[in-house]
Amino acid sequence: MLDSLFRRVRSKRQVAIADSPSGGNNPARVLREPDGATLAFRPELVAELTREHRLLESAFASLAAAHRSGDVEACIFRLRTFTNLLRAHLLKENLQLYRYLRHALAGTPDMAARTDALRREMQDIGRTLNAFANAYLGATWNEARRRALGRDLIEIGQILAQRIETEERALYPLYLTPDRY
Repeated sequence: MLDSLFRRVRSKRQVAIADSPSGGNNPARVLREPDGATLAFRPELVAELTREHRLLESAFASLAAAHRSGDVEACIFRLRTFTNLLRAHLLKENLQLYRYLRHALAGTPDMAARTDALRREMQDIGRTLNAFANAYLGATWNEARRRALGRDLIEIGQILAQRIETEERALYPLYLTPDRY
């Protein structure tokens, strides 16, 4: 099993190397970290993140529906699904989007500060959502817990909707090829 995983990783590295800019007519697609690590521009990243937003919205709607139905097992399952999707999404944004933007926007202090503020906000929201998930996944369920979840779902839904709107409107348009900064 691990052998097939390592083959896929090696294959992706070879593709990344093959796609790296080496010709004069190909615009730069890679930024470099101070330690020499590369930060490649991924043309499909914003589309992936936007698709993940739709999946998160759908998973959250399923969680809310499970809560309304009173099915505790379905609710726990849907909460785990939502949490896993959210954690994967936040990790991808942190490692691929924000890291890239931090270096791409380093020459524009206002935009760099705005992006850094959005990143800190994302990390705070991530902590809030993780605390929310952990509070319910690690707890014994009873009627009081179920009612509390209903109240929390309203707040979490508002946070999620606002964050998705902010990212798609203000953040994702900043993700450009390095030659466009």
